[in-house]
Amino acid sequence: MILCGEDDNRFDVERKGIQELPLSLTRQEILNKESEYLQGDKLTLFYECSFSIGLLNYKMSETPLEMLLGAEKQSSIQVLSKNTSKISSNTFRFPSALEDMKSLYMNKCLTDVELKTETKSFPAHKMVLCARSPVFKRMLTIDMKKRNTDCIEVDNLGDDVVQQLLLFLYSDNVQNLDWAMATRLYYAADKYEVGRLKAVCSSFLVEHLTPSNAGELLLLADIHSDGDLKGVVEVFILKHEREVFVSKEWEMLMEKNPLLVMKTMQLKYKG
Repeated sequence: MILCGEDDNRFDVERKGIQELPLSLTRQEILNKESEYLQGDKLTLFYECSFSIGLLNYKMSETPLEMLLGAEKQSSIQVLSKNTSKISSNTFRFPSALEDMKSLYMNKCLTDVELKTETKSFPAHKMVLCARSPVFKRMLTIDMKKRNTDCIEVDNLGDDVVQQLLLFLYSDNVQNLDWAMATRLYYAADKYEVGRLKAVCSSFLVEHLTPSNAGELLLLADIHSDGDLKGVVEVFILKHEREVFVSKEWEMLMEKNPLLVMKTMQLKYKG
């Protein structure tokens, strides 16, 4: 392979010559070395192009361009791979903002408030609570009784729920989510108006909806006046009515909330 030309337009803002590449070989030079350059009466050129758009480089892999001597040049350059530059790859070596926030929570660094259950206290940061929950924000900025307090009572929540709630407030993630935890976290998210967590729990519960737990989720959605979730559950129930209506769980719901059961079963005949 013989190098016959190269050009660098990285510092040419207007990019006037970006579509042209000067060649050091002339037509006559090619003809003079026909046996070397024109094997099979074909001239093969290999182009390697790199385009920079800031931190990312879109690199053109080597693409053979075949042409008959004297014929019109044909080009077909295709982007085959995308490589990040050393600068952009370095950004992934450092923790994100959420990872740093989670580290603050895990290490209990500079905490200034506690969430207290019946059996345990959880150190936290007022700024994070205010940023993530409108309810906590009202408590800590408007409610005069709690405005200057260093402790917030959350005795209606279990220790594991508070731990998961705080983990989400700091990292946007929950761990080891199952049906029971999702329903309890849903309650906490609704109570403290953590909309994103409520949506995460709702999505999990819908994905794990079965004929045996449909009544439980229907009741949960009804109690919290969640029309969107309730609508999804109602559609599921009507689609699986044979399994749902004969289940023990549905019988228990009939005893607990007969009006809700009646309204749900009426949907079948309302069209």
